[in-house]
Amino acid sequence: MTVHYLLNCYNNQILVKQVDGEADAFHVNIQSNSNPLSFGNTLYTASNKDQAVRIANQLCAFYSMARANGYHLEGSTFRNGSKSDITVEHVLKVERTKDEMHNLLQRA
Repeated sequence: MTVHYLLNCYNNQILVKQVDGEADAFHVNIQSNSNPLSFGNTLYTASNKDQAVRIANQLCAFYSMARANGYHLEGSTFRNGSKSDITVEHVLKVERTKDEMHNLLQRA
């Protein structure tokens, strides 16, 4: 396994990793800083490293906005008791600007 990118995001790390033998699969994972020996949960798989790094950055930006709006990440879903759930897949399936991500949170 090779870690290609590592990003500190709140109390977590978002990383892009590639498992040996998976040439076209770059996994975007999130892991808690409190368990640094784990490689976390895979939230997205991209077909190339550049796309995976872009997705990792977008995930961190959205995660930060979501936390500021009362959401927490549970598995692969952003949850807030008073608003609709937002799946990570929905957030990451297209490239979004910060304004688009903010609007996504406001419409939930």
